[in-house]
Amino acid sequence: MIKNVRVSAVLLILGEMLYWLLTYFFKNSTSNFSELTSGILLGLSVGMKIVGIILLLISLAKYSKNENKSNNLGE
Repeated sequence: MIKNVRVSAVLLILGEMLYWLLTYFFKNSTSNFSELTSGILLGLSVGMKIVGIILLLISLAKYSKNENKSNNLGE
């Protein structure tokens, strides 16, 4: 479970870093190539963030499910 949380945190951080690179380097995109690369960076950024959030939610759901099982066994 800890591994999934670490991976999701890394994905969220990388997604945010890609978005910062996009806003820093491609502010005035005028050529077709710069529009293509900014679109690719934006897509990767959003994709990494979505996958990180989904992985984090799945990990939290599994953790809470295991906690409920262990609490029921103790009773």
